[in-house]
Amino acid sequence: MDKYRLVNKFKLISSLFIILILTTGMSNQKDSFNGKIFKNIYIEQVHIGKMKLDEAKKAVDKKYLLKPIYIKYEDKTWCINPQDIDLSYNIDDAIKNAYIYTRSDSKIENIKRKCNLDLNKAYSIKLNATYNESKLSEQLSYIQNDINKKVQQATLEISDSGQMITTPSKEGLEVDIASLKEQIYDMIKNKDIKNINLPVKVIQPTITTQQVKSINTVLGQFSTSFNEHSARGSNIYVAGKSTSDILIMPGDTFSYNKSTGARTWSNGYKTAKVIVGGKYVNGEGGGVCQVSTTIYNAALMSGLEIQEVHNHTYPSHYVSKGRDAAVSYGYTDFKFKNNFAHPIYIKNIVSNGSITSKIYGCSQDREKLYIRTQEIREKDKIIVKTYRVFLGEENNKIREELVSENKYNENIFL
Repeated sequence: MDKYRLVNKFKLISSLFIILILTTGMSNQKDSFNGKIFKNIYIEQVHIGKMKLDEAKKAVDKKYLLKPIYIKYEDKTWCINPQDIDLSYNIDDAIKNAYIYTRSDSKIENIKRKCNLDLNKAYSIKLNATYNESKLSEQLSYIQNDINKKVQQATLEISDSGQMITTPSKEGLEVDIASLKEQIYDMIKNKDIKNINLPVKVIQPTITTQQVKSINTVLGQFSTSFNEHSARGSNIYVAGKSTSDILIMPGDTFSYNKSTGARTWSNGYKTAKVIVGGKYVNGEGGGVCQVSTTIYNAALMSGLEIQEVHNHTYPSHYVSKGRDAAVSYGYTDFKFKNNFAHPIYIKNIVSNGSITSKIYGCSQDREKLYIRTQEIREKDKIIVKTYRVFLGEENNKIREELVSENKYNENIFL
C-alpha cells in the first residue's frame, strides 16, 4: 500500500509540474503574441503565424489577389470584374478566425491548441469564396448576345411554272454556357483566376444548301378535276394550299392530317358532302379526300414508301378504283415516307377546276415504274389490289410490290 501511495504522489507532483511549466510558457507567450496571431497558423497556403492582423491581411491579399476574369474569343475580349459579380474570398473573416483560434472563451481549449501549435501541428483555415450567381449569369448573357447566332436552314421555293429559288444555309454559333460556367466555378473555388478561351459550339444546319440544290426534277405527278364553283371546290383550294410547298427530308414522313390540320370553319373549310357510316351527310371539309388522293398518286408514281392509305366506302368518280386515299381528321390519315437519299418537295397547283400534285426530287432517285390494279368482285363488294411495278433500263420488270388492298361497296360513285 505504501508503494502505491508513493506512485500516486509522484504522478500528482509530475502533473502539477507539467501544468506549472505550461502555464508559465503560456504566460510568457502571452506577451510575445500580444496582438498577433499564434504561430503555425495558415490561411490556405499562407503562413500568418506571429503576424499582426494588418500584416496577415497583406500577406494573404498578395497570394489570393482578386483579379478580373478575361474571356476571349477570336478578336473579342470580355472582362468580368470581381465587383461585377460580388466576388469575395472573405479574407477578413479568415484572419479574424485565425486570431481568435487561441483566444476562445475556454482557457483549457486555448492551452490545448497552443500546445499543438508549439509541437508544430499546423492549423489551416480555408478561404470561403463567394459570388452572386444571378450577376454572373447577367454578365455571361452579354457575351451570349454578342456571339450567339441562329442557324439558318436552306430553303427552297418552287413556283407553279417550276422555277426554283433557293436561299443558302448558314452555320449557327452558341456559347457553351455550361462549360463556361464550370470553368469559372473551378477558378473561383480554387482561388486561381486565369484567362478563359470562350467555348463556342458550331450548330450545323439540318437542311443544307447542297441538299436543297439536289432537287432538280419532277419524280412523279398526278392531276384530278373538280367543280371549282362549289363549297367542295373551295375546300380543295384550301387543302391544296396547306399541303403544298413542303420539303420532306430523307427518312421523314409526310402526314396529310398534320399538314392540313383540323378541317374546320376557323381553318377556312366550308360545309360540303362527306360520307359518314356509308351515308352522305353535310360536314366541314368535304372534298379534302380529292387532294389526298391526288398527292397519293403523285407519291405512287415517284416511288415513295406508302405508310398509310385507306380507300373510300364507295368508288370515286375522280380517280380509278384502287387509287384513292380517304382521310378523316383524327381517324384515318394518308402518310408516306421519303425513302430516298435526297429531300423531296411537294408542289400542288390548283387552278381552273383542276388540281395537280407534283413531287420534285433528285434525278438520282428517279425510278421507272407503273401502277397496275387487279379487280375482283365478291357478292356486292369490289376488291381491288394495287401494285407498283419497278422497271429496269430495258423496261424489264425488276420487282413488284403490293401497295394496298381496297374493298368498295358497289353502285354509288363519289
